[in-house]
Amino acid sequence: MEKVGDLLHSAREAKGISLREAEEATKIRLRYLEALEKGDYALLPGRVYALGFLRSYARYLGLDVQAVVEQFKREYPAAEDNGPGSEGRLPAEGPKRGNPKKYWLVAAAVIVALWCINMLYNYLRPSLEQPSPPTQPQVTVPEPGPSSPQLPQSVVPPVSSPPRFQGVEVTIKSNGNCWVGATVDGKDDFSGILKAGESRVLQGKEKIVVTLGSAGAVEVTVNGQLQPSLGRVGEVVTFEADKDSTQAKVTRKR
Repeated sequence: MEKVGDLLHSAREAKGISLREAEEATKIRLRYLEALEKGDYALLPGRVYALGFLRSYARYLGLDVQAVVEQFKREYPAAEDNGPGSEGRLPAEGPKRGNPKKYWLVAAAVIVALWCINMLYNYLRPSLEQPSPPTQPQVTVPEPGPSSPQLPQSVVPPVSSPPRFQGVEVTIKSNGNCWVGATVDGKDDFSGILKAGESRVLQGKEKIVVTLGSAGAVEVTVNGQLQPSLGRVGEVVTFEADKDSTQAKVTRKR
């Protein structure tokens, strides 16, 4: 079967496109495009980034994206990549099953505790529901003296802020074309190019990891807090966002 690099190179040559033109169209650095075509995956910033670049490049060349990705995974298994954010770091096995007998014991204990709470509540409810005696209104006798008309005071209702998302939320607004790859709670969520004026909202429970192909071309907001610029135009930056923080943590720059 023809290798991924050969497929990409042949498709580009057949369309008469230069690597420089492909770089301008996909916003992927020329050296990464060359690495994909030559199969020199060690030059790529990691397997997750390589997959994102490959999907965008294959789609741009009009290839079968899924078929190209599957061939790439056979050539570049996850175990061979030890870089940050690579798929090779995901656990190979699911959580081990515990002892079913323990689960039954825990469930029985919870049921008994709920029953005791319900009995205690029913016992105390009559005393809790007794109405308190009405308080006598206090009458204040005004002192004689000159009175001035009181102007009505306007009551300004309190401004309520919109409820914050329970978890972690990242908003990416693009000011120019920028490739974006994101994983939410350890799973691939989005990979593609955001054009100027477009935005993407990512929501998760614990952590969101985002890679920007051109960090200076986007504005990033973490949990409602606008972040300072994370990099320059054309600079590849990876950052993390946690549910308990409003600051993006930059973990990689290339």
